[in-house]
Amino acid sequence: MSYAFDSRLGEQLYQLLPEVYRTRDKTVGQAGVNSGDEFLARYLDAHGHLLDMIHATLEQQLSDVLPESSQDWLLPYFAQLLAANIVSPDSEGKHAEIAHAISWRQRKGTLQCAEEIAEAIGQMEVEIQEGWKRVAMTPRIGMPIISAAALDDTFDLDMSLPSEAILHPQLPAAMVDLRRASRAVQTSATNPAAKSSNFRGERKSWRQINLHGVPCFRDRFDDVSRRTVDIRTPDAVNGHYHHKRLLAYAPPPAGLFQRDPLQLEWSKRNDSLYEHLIEEIEENGALLIRNKTDRIIEITDAVTLSGARPYQIEGLNFKSTLSVDGGGSLELKLVEAVEVRVDTFSTDKPVLTANDCMFNVLSVGAGTAELDGCTILDKAILKDVDAVNCIFTDFEHNGDKLITGRVRYSRIPSTLSEHFDSNSNSNDEENIKECTTTDPRWFGISISYTDENTRDNNGAGVLRPNCDPSIYAGASDGGEMGYFHNGREGRPVCIEDDQSLDIPVEGGYPLEDIIFKGAVDAGGGKLVLDRSAAPSLTVNTELSDDDNGDVKPSLKATDCLFDDLTVAEGLASLEYGTVMKTADCKHLQASDCIFAGSIISVTKPNTGMQPPSFLNCVRYSNIPADLDQGIANALRLMDESNKITLGSNTSETPIFSEFDYCTEDNGGWESIRRSAVFGEPGYGVLDPVTLDVIRFGAEDGGEMGAYHHKYYSLKAEAVLDKMREFLPVGIEPVLIQDTRLLHVPPEQTISEESTDSGGGS
Repeated sequence: MSYAFDSRLGEQLYQLLPEVYRTRDKTVGQAGVNSGDEFLARYLDAHGHLLDMIHATLEQQLSDVLPESSQDWLLPYFAQLLAANIVSPDSEGKHAEIAHAISWRQRKGTLQCAEEIAEAIGQMEVEIQEGWKRVAMTPRIGMPIISAAALDDTFDLDMSLPSEAILHPQLPAAMVDLRRASRAVQTSATNPAAKSSNFRGERKSWRQINLHGVPCFRDRFDDVSRRTVDIRTPDAVNGHYHHKRLLAYAPPPAGLFQRDPLQLEWSKRNDSLYEHLIEEIEENGALLIRNKTDRIIEITDAVTLSGARPYQIEGLNFKSTLSVDGGGSLELKLVEAVEVRVDTFSTDKPVLTANDCMFNVLSVGAGTAELDGCTILDKAILKDVDAVNCIFTDFEHNGDKLITGRVRYSRIPSTLSEHFDSNSNSNDEENIKECTTTDPRWFGISISYTDENTRDNNGAGVLRPNCDPSIYAGASDGGEMGYFHNGREGRPVCIEDDQSLDIPVEGGYPLEDIIFKGAVDAGGGKLVLDRSAAPSLTVNTELSDDDNGDVKPSLKATDCLFDDLTVAEGLASLEYGTVMKTADCKHLQASDCIFAGSIISVTKPNTGMQPPSFLNCVRYSNIPADLDQGIANALRLMDESNKITLGSNTSETPIFSEFDYCTEDNGGWESIRRSAVFGEPGYGVLDPVTLDVIRFGAEDGGEMGAYHHKYYSLKAEAVLDKMREFLPVGIEPVLIQDTRLLHVPPEQTISEESTDSGGGS
């Protein structure tokens, strides 16, 4: 095989050389010293490393010219240059503020500008209503009325008939028409009345039917009935109906719990019903197919890509086989698949390129497979491979010849040497470099080759805390090998079953972005959790000291959510956590947390412990109002007069978002409104009516609890602050949480069409 370059520009220099020098460099027995050892390629690769760094520096300098691609530390300088006021709490919102500073200023005072501000800074879908349109008005003689068809092409009204004239959408009618229901329904994008909104990741065109009818959902985005003026100070509940208000309806956040995956057949991906989910465009000569939403999209049937051309696929899960006909090439990013098969013959370039992907089976014909950060759960059938930061369970060579190529910083089976061509390079260490043969420990893989050839991904590829460090810290950059090399932030993994975790004494692999649906029992060493959730967590590790004599926490949890938490003997260290029911801990250190239920079993530390005075501590947190005095004393919340003192804490009651659910009752269906339970989207998310002492009570001014890192409360205030800056003087924006934006509007029925058009049946 040819020498595998580590530098991009070194390889380009080598390819620019005349073919005679490259052939002499590769072929043994040619004239010249050390011919066949590819020393010329190695020499240029060494120069290429320096050239790559110089090129990266120049690229970064070019990127820093524009605010969309610049580094965060440059944003204040751009803001000063453009006279922009940065209010967003996160990096994405700050970049958007600078990038749109001029365009927003040019359209200051328009509804489109206000909507763009909410979607850019708050990363939320909003529907805007002008307050003056929601206030009852007295009709005036001579008020011009635009043709109904120009406002909504579904209307065909005879204005000479009063029964039809009253349906005109521009009439400022205050009394509702009790004969008709008013709500949002789906419509064509060409309708003049059509609006486009994102409903739980699905973008739909909708319109309002029966504008003067009885609203089906009061005080929601599709309630357009007129009211008397509400002069109360505007907030999330009151003061909405006023001519000096701008109403922005937004769906409540999902929190840590993602919504169910969207499933569809490959042949239907371009249907009008699903065209908003998957984008297909030509880019750099390849057909790019990618997920346009923040939802998981699962392709349920087998997919075969035909045609001798390159394909790029991003962000899709294939529950069956993904294959490419001969002559085509495949580039995958953030893709899961039961089986990927590429049968293209060998070419100068890789026929398969995969980054951050997970497969059960990977089969590549004669071409090269270039893998970075991939996990192959069952077997890899390859002929030529260039892999780094990967996990291979089993290897097979494709055909009679052995596998050629190189594998670096990866987990490989111990039998790989039987299939690998050690004579493909004069230096054997170049083939298999910094690899480990230690078996990975996963939470669980249930591979089932049924008639549909599907599999159950319940914790597949997620390493357990007792996994060997050579895997969870063995990648080229010191990180984790495999599919989750770049982390799971924004795409957490759900694990359904109860789990018993054996934690190594030194701590082991920290668990990040994992949602446990069952009870978790951990023991041994220190358990580390980040951005995770569990209905019940029990840690049995006893209190111990580290090498410096300091107390070592049994549990270290950051941005985590629990129903019940039990640390019977050790120390629970929580930062930005939410415990919805019971925190049963012998020793507790909590900062910026919400304890919505009770705190029990906390005791003063053993006087023999050093240092004993700071073992228990609660700061900038929401604690139960009925906290036991003994617990308060153990948490050092008692003053000199033996009374509970809150200090930086608060005992106000947190209020969590409520949602509409349908339940079956006596053979029928009933809609009820309640808070979400564990596992449902929105669980543990603070409602905007929660007092500011909780919503902005953390030490850094953010919200307490598990969603501190998502900036929900700060984003809402940033949106309002930015809107005030770009709205006409005197107009006050109001942000309203609307659960109806989580439900796709229905298609219009025939009965609705007859009543809406007024044309008769």
